[in-house]
Amino acid sequence: MERRHLNVEIRTERGKNENVRLRQSGYIPAILYSHGESESIKVAQKDFFTLFKGRVSESVIFDIIYKDKSGTEGLQAFVKDYQKNPITDEIIHLDLFKVTKGERIHTHIPVEIVGHSAGVKRGGTMEIYNREIEIECLPKDLPEKVSVDVTEMLEGDTVHAKDIVLGDDVKLLSSPDLVIVAVHATRVTTEAEPSEGEEAAEGAEGAATEAEE
Repeated sequence: MERRHLNVEIRTERGKNENVRLRQSGYIPAILYSHGESESIKVAQKDFFTLFKGRVSESVIFDIIYKDKSGTEGLQAFVKDYQKNPITDEIIHLDLFKVTKGERIHTHIPVEIVGHSAGVKRGGTMEIYNREIEIECLPKDLPEKVSVDVTEMLEGDTVHAKDIVLGDDVKLLSSPDLVIVAVHATRVTTEAEPSEGEEAAEGAEGAATEAEE
């Protein structure tokens, strides 16, 4: 697999006004964390979006390359969290977590739904409840995503987190009963036919109306 990298620079000035200036200059303010320690950095927006191609994922580990600092060979990290502008959807801040070799990490990985459900083809409806799960593993065992094949799912079938096949070295942290996807039978609603008593009452009302006319 091709190694991925992200260029970063040390950020010495902080504060709301400085962050606004950075964003206007094409940078994303960020923090690099590691076991209680943190370092303020900035990431070029174009480099970040080249790495993630529009979809940020916690399951991608990349090399950190300092443009203004030497002696950082072998440093890796992943996106632990990020903030977006609620109006423009622009990423305005990043939290990166430094990977320590041999240490297990907790993170989320995306769940990809593949195939066309047999139950949907028969008229059922499919609903996706969760598109990611939380796991624990060593950095070398981190899958970028897991796939759930819904081809054989019929009406009434449900896939839970515990049904997803993970590697032997990957531990599921999400609830085993977390619902990922389900296929439901389509509900058919019909108007209830009137009972004999209702028919008699309707007939009486009709007769009374005719008499009045």
